[in-house]
Amino acid sequence: MKKIAILISIATVVLSNNHALAGEHGAHCLNMLSGEMKNCRVIVSELNNSLEMNFKSDKLQDVNMKLKGNQITEISTGEYAKKRTKETIGASLVLGPLGALVGLFAKQDRTQLAIEYVDYQNNKNVTMIDIPTKHSEPLMKDLESLTGLQIRNTEGTGNSE
Repeated sequence: MKKIAILISIATVVLSNNHALAGEHGAHCLNMLSGEMKNCRVIVSELNNSLEMNFKSDKLQDVNMKLKGNQITEISTGEYAKKRTKETIGASLVLGPLGALVGLFAKQDRTQLAIEYVDYQNNKNVTMIDIPTKHSEPLMKDLESLTGLQIRNTEGTGNSE
């Protein structure tokens, strides 16, 4: 019985240390095909050097995204994030749904993060994560730790323009 208790204690310590290497966050992520924000799970893993955005809906599994930390070129929040997202995807998406969505979330206590990255064809792209503000700080710290970048912010914390 003591051996089982010791194994459980060791497993708890090992698993809790691995958890520190991967942060998981509930959020809304930009579906690049429709331009709509949908429920997703954001996983930032230093161990795998990756940011994963996995949609909760079974119908959206084909638009899940996984980026290596070195693919991410900039992370921004606040008005700057909205501006960068519109500038980058404006040519490829109709901004009607995205523009309305950004306006809707702006009225709530939420934080939007624009993640600019270079894809595997060397094209510059952006995606967006929307998370309740009260849960945003751990995600932002995880992203900064993963990428070594400081988040640009026009609302008083971090870098400003």
